[in-house]
Amino acid sequence: MFDLPLHPVVVHFPVVLGILLSFVALVLWWAIRKDHIHPYTWVLVTALALGYGVSSYIAVEMGEEDEEKVEEVVSEKVIEEHEEAGELILWVSGGLFLFSLAGLYRKDLHAARLGVAILALAAVVPLVDAGHTGGKLVYQYGAANAHLPENRKAMLESGSFKFNRDASDKDKDKD
Repeated sequence: MFDLPLHPVVVHFPVVLGILLSFVALVLWWAIRKDHIHPYTWVLVTALALGYGVSSYIAVEMGEEDEEKVEEVVSEKVIEEHEEAGELILWVSGGLFLFSLAGLYRKDLHAARLGVAILALAAVVPLVDAGHTGGKLVYQYGAANAHLPENRKAMLESGSFKFNRDASDKDKDKD
């Protein structure tokens, strides 16, 4: 049923959580600072940071499982660039989780909460870099070809594999 590799699916979770964390941390810092909400609401930031860290760990592990197969198609140097970007995200997300715990400690830790919000916003840059290097692996270097069935790989290598858009559109019209 699901024959695609899991890494490309799983990596979307840390991307979403990392971006969401930055905005939620900023909004909650402001709302707590202005006494619009209770300081314990910061637990949402800590939970998001934990989810970001856990999903980053899972994405890195899934990527490691996929690495050997992709090395058959893409050079190791290109894969290592993406791997290092992903491992940086793992460290960043873990650090953000630890820093977010400081915001739970006391009511008047506005500077710590603001620091987490700023760090989370800055952490979007390496997150985008990891996504960009992953996109290059797939679209520029053809990493997805490592997951093609053997008969399609042979057709691709021989140059006889071509996608016929008109044929696929006709198939859709039949349904």
